[in-house]
Parts: sequence; structure tokens; C-alpha cells
Amino acid sequence: MKITTVYRKAAIVLVLIFLTAAGSFAGDRYGQNKAHFKEAEKLIAKRNALFSLDADFKVGVGISNTNFELNQPDTSGQLTTTSSKVGPSIAATLSLNFFGYGFTTGFAYGSKGFESGTGNKTNLNYFNIPLLIYFDFNVGQKVRVEGNLGPYFGLLMSQDVNPLYKVKNFDLGLTGELQIAYMFNKYMGVLLGGNYEYGGLNNLGSNERVKSIHTSTMSFYTGLKFEL
Repeated sequence: MKITTVYRKAAIVLVLIFLTAAGSFAGDRYGQNKAHFKEAEKLIAKRNALFSLDADFKVGVGISNTNFELNQPDTSGQLTTTSSKVGPSIAATLSLNFFGYGFTTGFAYGSKGFESGTGNKTNLNYFNIPLLIYFDFNVGQKVRVEGNLGPYFGLLMSQDVNPLYKVKNFDLGLTGELQIAYMFNKYMGVLLGGNYEYGGLNNLGSNERVKSIHTSTMSFYTGLKFEL
């Protein structure tokens, strides 16, 4: 919902009220007055008159990597020659837009981790709760471009056992997202987008061998948007 739209509708309501008052002085106290008030009520009660609430459901894939800063050389080669790992991502979010200002939260599942130089894949499965601000603008009548930016809080669901380290149960990170929505009608549309996550602002793990652990994940997804 754009601020200009709210102002335009407010102006229409004020005009209707003025016409109603004018009609009463002209003697049209019941018939047209009633019609004017009904029209004003429709405008005031119309969906998204003050805010919009969107529900997004997303399914995609994430390309993740885990970066290790070491206290001592890694003679095993498992932590110094890591490469990206591909895993699934699922998310459901709610976005509230009030007078042009937006807030997004919900949940997201992501399979992070890495592939070691020996070819072994390590999975780190997290359940994330984003707390984001967002913007949006329309391209024509059916296409909407949306963006999100802010922190997230991650809870560890499971991790593959590795004798060289163990990650923490809590992850604090930053995420940025850009998506395009094509609306079939004013209630439903399809999504296509991507996001980037940088995890481990709180340092996901440390021991005598490992100084710090951070993750980076790029995800691409599709899904459905519902305007409530």
C-alpha cells in the first residue's frame, strides 16, 4: 500500500462528505445522503485501506559454504580446502506494510554446511526466524518488486558429527532478499527470487584448533504470494 493511494482515497472520502453536507442544505436529506455514506463506507472499509498483509510460501535450493579461521595449521585438509554444498530451503513469511513502511518475519529452514577437500559433505541444518524491514514498488499492474534486509536468529536442528569442531546451537546473522511477484489477481500471485545469508556473527564455534566459524549461503527460490 502506497502513501499516495491512502491520501487519494482520503480525499475521495472528504469530497463525499462535502457533497453529503451540500445535499442536506438542498433538501436531499435521506435519499442521496444515504447513497453517499454507503459509498464512503465502502472506500473506508476497502481492503488495504490502511495496510496490507502478505503471506509468502517459498521452496528452493541453497548454495552454502562454511569458513573456518584456524588457530593452527590443518594437516588433515578438511577445513582449509572446503567448497560449496547444495541443499534445500523452505520458508513461510508474513509481511506487514503500514503507510509505506514494511516489516517481515516468519520462519525458514536451510541446509547449510560444506564439502571438504576429501569429498565428505557436512550438513548444518538450521531453523531461522527473520526480523526484516522491506520495500516494494510496482512495475505495471501485475508485477511487484520486493526487497528485505535485516537480521535473523537461527536455531540448530541437527549437524553431522565432526571430530575437528562442533557448532553452537544458536546462530545470529544478516540476510538480504530480492524477489519479483506476478499477481494473477489482487489476492494471489507467484514468486521468483533469491537471498543471501551471512551467518555466525556470534561465532558458531571455537576450540584449540578452530578460532571462528562463519557461514555464507546464496538461495534461489520460487513460491506463492497471498494478499490477506
